[in-house]
Amino acid sequence: MRILVLSGLILLLSAQWSWGQHFPMTDSRNYISDTTLFTPRNPWRAAAEVFGLNMAVWAFDRYMLNEDFARINGSTIKSNFRKGPVWDTDKFSTNLFSHPYHGSLYFNAARSNGMNFWQSIPFSAGGSLMWEFFMEAEPPSINDMLATTFGGVELGEITYRLSDLFIDNRSSGMERVGREVLAGVLSPVRALNRIITGEAWRHSTSKGRTYSKVPINFIVSMGPRFLAEQEHSKHGTTSLNIDFRLDYGNPFHDEFYLPYEWFQFRFGIDLFSTQPVVSQVNAVGALWGKRIWSKGPRALTAGIFQHFDYYDSELRTNSSRKVAPYRISEAAALGGGLIYYKESTPDDKVDVFAEFYTTGVALGASVSDYLKLEERDYNLGSGYSVKLYTGLAYNKRWGLLLDLENYHIFTWKGYDPDIDWNTIDPATLNVQGDTGNARLTVFSTKLFYMIKNRWNIVLSNRYFSRRTHYKYYDDIESSTYDVMLSLGVRI
Repeated sequence: MRILVLSGLILLLSAQWSWGQHFPMTDSRNYISDTTLFTPRNPWRAAAEVFGLNMAVWAFDRYMLNEDFARINGSTIKSNFRKGPVWDTDKFSTNLFSHPYHGSLYFNAARSNGMNFWQSIPFSAGGSLMWEFFMEAEPPSINDMLATTFGGVELGEITYRLSDLFIDNRSSGMERVGREVLAGVLSPVRALNRIITGEAWRHSTSKGRTYSKVPINFIVSMGPRFLAEQEHSKHGTTSLNIDFRLDYGNPFHDEFYLPYEWFQFRFGIDLFSTQPVVSQVNAVGALWGKRIWSKGPRALTAGIFQHFDYYDSELRTNSSRKVAPYRISEAAALGGGLIYYKESTPDDKVDVFAEFYTTGVALGASVSDYLKLEERDYNLGSGYSVKLYTGLAYNKRWGLLLDLENYHIFTWKGYDPDIDWNTIDPATLNVQGDTGNARLTVFSTKLFYMIKNRWNIVLSNRYFSRRTHYKYYDDIESSTYDVMLSLGVRI
């Protein structure tokens, strides 16, 4: 009982914070309106759902999987507070993808209970703190709290707005069922709240969405992907790549915009190969933006943007290497950016766009060539990234896109290279990884052709160049490339 009471205190504080703050949900200067649906704020139910989510996951780990870390009691909680946060040893996908997704569920518990973007952030933080300090019989994790909170905010707002696109309270029958299921897949906690309130089956004369008049560009592409190391290009792997790309909102429509009224989201999966199923996740969302210049068909917008990037790869089965060619992540990242666009005219049929971002990374990760610490074979750290995306299209049909991304992650807290691993418990070593820094540069070229405004064919080539400097070991360079031919459809 004491565990339940203590772990709930953090969530109650989150609920109290949201109740006491007031952020207007509408703004006459903004074209995306919250007036379509008004959801009364219910921070206590949101806190109860975050609490219940943690309890459900813990019960599954404890009684279904019989995990040792789920054997909690008063002593484990005291030990967690006494030892304090550490850098954990979970695998790359768990720490840099699963935890941010888990944080998005906390965030959506608040969003679907009437809280706005800023009011929902404490619920991601509170849910993470509750889990790390109370729900595991091991020290709380620094990287988990950062990834769950900040990554959860970004993925949470994106999935909330995506689920909003499918809701239509005017529909009925199988169409209504399909819409509710799709919205629930994107935001399970929102689906739960729609069931609790009866919105899931209530018929009305309006769609019942939180946002209206949202321009979107959603493209699903599928095709073969060939991935190979630069020096062994004859021995690559082929997979079926499925890519989801969403552009939400228009950064040039108004003079300024509020959090996530504009964002881009990309999700890539690989099937039928040795590569990870989730190979790529990229998201950039505007926390604030303003159109600073416009002249005729040209416009320039500046803003503050939140970033989430995740690239993962595995060795091919016959590779002579011992580690994956590249892995990089920035789960907690924020920075400034510029977006430029020139729209085509009857006299000039060329569209031109460019995006430039500089980002500070509070939590990032990169593959390690030497570290093997339980499930961890990568280094954690912080750093920065620089991104440039540019392209042009002719007559709305032919196009060329050039993308350049550069990630630079520094690992500050390393370990003594002369350590005797037989005398050390890896779980208590508490390091970010190998002291040094890693740089991953991703350069891509894409040629596309639009077919009847909906279908498109894309030929793309990406080059991954990793250069890792180690303080105590030999530096490593790795070059990898992939080629993809895909058929896409705009939905």
